[in-house]
Amino acid sequence: MARSLSDSIVHEEAARWLMRLGDSPDDAAIFEAFEDWRDASPEHRQAFEDVQASWALFGEQAAAPELLVLRRNALDRAGGIGRRRGFDLGRRGFAAGLAVLAAAPLAYYGWRRLHPDAGQTLRTAIGEQRTVTLSDGSRVSLDANTLVKVAYSPALRLAEVVEGRAHFEVAKDKARPMRVRAGTRTVTALGTAFTVEHEGERVVVTLVEGRVAVTETASARGVAPPPKELVPQQQLVFAADAAPRMHEAVDVERAMAWREGKLVFDDESLADAVARMNNYSRVKIVVEDDPARTLRISGIFNAGDTPAFVEAVQSYFPVDVSTGESVVQIRSRG
Repeated sequence: MARSLSDSIVHEEAARWLMRLGDSPDDAAIFEAFEDWRDASPEHRQAFEDVQASWALFGEQAAAPELLVLRRNALDRAGGIGRRRGFDLGRRGFAAGLAVLAAAPLAYYGWRRLHPDAGQTLRTAIGEQRTVTLSDGSRVSLDANTLVKVAYSPALRLAEVVEGRAHFEVAKDKARPMRVRAGTRTVTALGTAFTVEHEGERVVVTLVEGRVAVTETASARGVAPPPKELVPQQQLVFAADAAPRMHEAVDVERAMAWREGKLVFDDESLADAVARMNNYSRVKIVVEDDPARTLRISGIFNAGDTPAFVEAVQSYFPVDVSTGESVVQIRSRG
């Protein structure tokens, strides 16, 4: 729903405050003036929370050159804010924390008013799949039990696969690359098609067509690995406590079989396979011990057909199975 004119003005004011606080995190006068504005009405407080939440979605992209230019231009246009005296360490800490968010350009909020779908939360339930067309013509296909957040600005197209799996068919726009985050990894693309899977600490990027670059957030030492570029039929797998693995000549049809209701496992751990099966059924499979979790499984299964999957596991592996109304337990034998 589009905002009213008065509501839009309040959100513009909130955006200005966010920029001012981040640009001058140690200025007590600005902070006090902000407090007066924020506490003047519940609408002001809510608007500021909305602005913070919107910018938080940009995450590490806050320092992207395109956004920094917009931020600088917006600050040049913003009016002055009255100054007062006074300062304390609590306010300094609060203002310094806001500095992380403070690059948000006022232009973004004007854009968002004109494009109400510029910030979206896309979600599917257990067993549900859906495809959404975004405002630029890009399409996002969500697998079951998936959460994707989208935020567009005049300079960037951003999305985050919070959990689950999503396939992106990106409309070409050289001026605005599409950047898709999953955990600490970011996929950057122009016009291309790729799938991002995010389950726990595991992230899988499969390229169908075009080219993408995958970057990782800098480590605690401040060093980020060089970007990894993918060409069609390559699949890049990130897992906990393991070096990234690049798979060549991936069977794209098999990799995309989930869109046809099929799950394909190719030498995957039973723990990972179970996590994916559980996205399609309210009857949950629980693998009880490490020896069972590390078993390797291959095969093609119908999404949601938990009994067939469990029967196959029980037939091929030395495991015991206990079945209840809503839980199936698998444990190694002996």
